[in-house]
Amino acid sequence: QVFLETGGRPLNAEVDLWQGPDNAPQKMRVYLEDGALRPFSAVIESPGAGNAIAIRNTAPMEFPLSAYVEADNQGPGAARALAAN
Repeated sequence: QVFLETGGRPLNAEVDLWQGPDNAPQKMRVYLEDGALRPFSAVIESPGAGNAIAIRNTAPMEFPLSAYVEADNQGPGAARALAAN
């Protein structure tokens, strides 16, 4: 599960799923006007071993983001609970 949010600022990011060393990544672009009011959450299926998630903030430096990635999600909202702490 991937969870992205900001402190009320725009969110502009790239989320890449790398499956093995010889494959091209699967890319996702995320844009939100207000990352606090409408945070981004996605469950990305990554079967097999050797997978990696890369998150890149493509917004200007004035718009930081918080990113949470959780493997083997056992229940809904676990990344949101982690974000609350």
